[in-house]
Amino acid sequence: MITMGPVAILVLSFAIVSFLAKTVREKLEFLLHSNWKYRLLNSLAAYIHYGDDIGIEASLKLDSPSDEVLRRRLEGQSYLSSKLSPKDAKDKASWRGASLASSMVDCRFSLAKVCMPLLRELEFNNCGRNFIKEVRNGSPDSKATADQSNAEDPLAAGIITVRTEDNVARPYVGNDAVHTLGVEAFYAPIQREVNRRMSMEGKNSDSMLRFCPIAMNAELDRNVEMIKRLTRLDKVRYALSGSEAVDAALKDIKASCSNKPLIVRFKSAYHGHVSGVSFISCENHVFLPECEQSSIDFIEKYHYRIAAVIVNPMQHFTGINKASPPGEKVTHSSRIRSAVPKDEYAKWLHSLQEKCNYCTNYLTKVALVIDDIYFAFRTPELLSANYFVHPETKAPLKPDVMILGKALAAGYPLSAVVGKDGFLNSYDKKFLLQVNKTVGTLAAWHGGIVASNVFLEVLEDKGGPNGDRLLAIGAKDQFAALVKKCDGFASSLNEKFSSQDLPVRIRNFSNTFSVDYLSKSLYNSRYPQYLLAEGIFLGNYSTGKFNLNADVTVSDWKCLEEKFVSAALKMKRDGYFEPMLSGAKLKLYLTLIGKFAKNYANLYYNQIMMDKHIDIEVSHNHPVNKFGHFWSSVGMILFAYPLLFWYGEPLRGCTRFFLTHVIRQSGHFFYEHQDRNVEKLKFGHKDASKKEAVAFLTCAALVYNYREPLWNFATQYIDPSFLELSLDQYVLAIALFTVVPHFVEICYQYGFLRGLSWALKILTDPFTDLVDFYTHVVIHPKWFLDFKEHTATYRLDIKTKKVIKVE
Repeated sequence: MITMGPVAILVLSFAIVSFLAKTVREKLEFLLHSNWKYRLLNSLAAYIHYGDDIGIEASLKLDSPSDEVLRRRLEGQSYLSSKLSPKDAKDKASWRGASLASSMVDCRFSLAKVCMPLLRELEFNNCGRNFIKEVRNGSPDSKATADQSNAEDPLAAGIITVRTEDNVARPYVGNDAVHTLGVEAFYAPIQREVNRRMSMEGKNSDSMLRFCPIAMNAELDRNVEMIKRLTRLDKVRYALSGSEAVDAALKDIKASCSNKPLIVRFKSAYHGHVSGVSFISCENHVFLPECEQSSIDFIEKYHYRIAAVIVNPMQHFTGINKASPPGEKVTHSSRIRSAVPKDEYAKWLHSLQEKCNYCTNYLTKVALVIDDIYFAFRTPELLSANYFVHPETKAPLKPDVMILGKALAAGYPLSAVVGKDGFLNSYDKKFLLQVNKTVGTLAAWHGGIVASNVFLEVLEDKGGPNGDRLLAIGAKDQFAALVKKCDGFASSLNEKFSSQDLPVRIRNFSNTFSVDYLSKSLYNSRYPQYLLAEGIFLGNYSTGKFNLNADVTVSDWKCLEEKFVSAALKMKRDGYFEPMLSGAKLKLYLTLIGKFAKNYANLYYNQIMMDKHIDIEVSHNHPVNKFGHFWSSVGMILFAYPLLFWYGEPLRGCTRFFLTHVIRQSGHFFYEHQDRNVEKLKFGHKDASKKEAVAFLTCAALVYNYREPLWNFATQYIDPSFLELSLDQYVLAIALFTVVPHFVEICYQYGFLRGLSWALKILTDPFTDLVDFYTHVVIHPKWFLDFKEHTATYRLDIKTKKVIKVE
């Protein structure tokens, strides 16, 4: 027989302790690099409640301004109200914006939120301004004619202008992340060619392919080859949106990398909103700081856990480790973001590539993923891999996987995941339980494939019906002109901001712009309102960024400059750029903590009272039940509670509580015609737990009755001192065990605070029952003969309180 000697025990113990120590250390490091900040904010969302409105004036002095600044702000509020509040109109009743917005879940369509949430009372009704009736090219404020605009810039047809229900034409400064070039110069020819190829007229048999969403055909073959040629990669997977594409890519990569669990991403970088990739619902994602050597070291250190490193190159524009895009919801002070120089950021991306390649070649496979959904097709280089060439070798990036968004199909719903051999859904197919985890019926919709083919052909200076050139001016030349115009606008506008001493700046990457605020003002997020007052239509304007396309003419740029500067001048005039002093900030924070604590306490109290109200409405309708609850409450308050909580006599207190509780429950058991379905509306509904409590009390009585033989038996195996309880202690323990299990169950299902509210409701029920049932201090004796039938089924109408026996 083999026995474990001291050496074996020592070695095994060391192995176990070492394994546990490594596991704990690793888990702790992953936790520290997790999205705990976003999860914390998400968990606090249920507790931070604004409460009752405080009024416009109070909202304007949250930063404790001087009387003079407050006066200016009130005048500014009147100015904004005159510009943004709905005007009287004969046909206002027929405006569709308000009714449509009420049916939409996504508030971006209704253009409903501008300011940070703390300033919610400073929002304006957007009725009349949020429904577009007409769209055309050409600004109504531009001083140049169409012919002059075209002479200035042959690529530009004029800024997109929208006419809303209030019959006002406004230049559109929107958030369309896809359409970058001009309508007539680029997208209209593409659209016409797509329509021709999709037309079911004549002999165009390929158009029938739209009814075969997943089928290999000539259009698909051509698209795959062009995507591979564009990206210099080997494999293609399709999706309908960018978020879906990111999710699919990460699933494929994990399957291809021995199902390693971790995805490395970088702080605040956006990669979509679907479960699996959003900030909140992204299990096994670690968030590292960008452009730091420690992040490079982390990848090699934990290569055996990491399947992929995903990068959003747009962080070069938005600011490394900064929110992308910048949102007005977090604009409570200055917003100053500095872009890393292009060459420095390129070196960072190449160092990531080198580290991932090193791990793949010598350790375990780690994929470098470039999320080019927002970056691609904004510059002549087309892709970030070509834009961020190595500053010294001029070599382009060679990621293992690249993700492209709807710009790949000129705005049609088509996105793609492109990768090297061995990185996308690549595994030994003889593992029978490993299956494709991403399936989409319309993932490669034929219309999107056709549009993508036309778009990609155009990038190659083709795209016409017979393979000839579709555009008058090549796509790359149009991208180059777009970048030059947008850079010039940002530079010129910032010079004007600076010369007027305005604490506003704009930043841009190609046609994507965002606003920075130099002043530490609480009210910076009002700037979009001042832009609206200048007659600009801001699509999805609460995200802190906007896009313009190549149709903007020189005159349009000048017009926009005037409006942006005028808005900032008026906002400065009205005192909204005044910085908040540190003392005022501390006062505000303390005030908000007190306000939110008070508001949540009110919500908590209201919840308890609502639970009581529902309890009474659904299961306290019989006069005898009300009578019993009133007098049992009197007994509990006069006899049970003082003994339990004041005199500390659990035996006498629990005995009296038990007797009064029997009276209390007898009304339910013998008289209340309970609708068992409606009963479930009560929070903490506990028919089963009541029966369990009765059974437990019966067992407790039997244990006490046979305590001597049970004691003798138990002490043979257990230390007697562990079982020594006084009668008071025994009774108190038994009493607690009748309610604690149900309390634990509620905490487990709904959370500790909800469990605590249930406990407070139960403890205070005797007091509130006096108020609720005082009308039944005395009842007619006939009600004591109105017993319920235990085998019957009752239906209760809560509104009329009528109870019907259905069987």
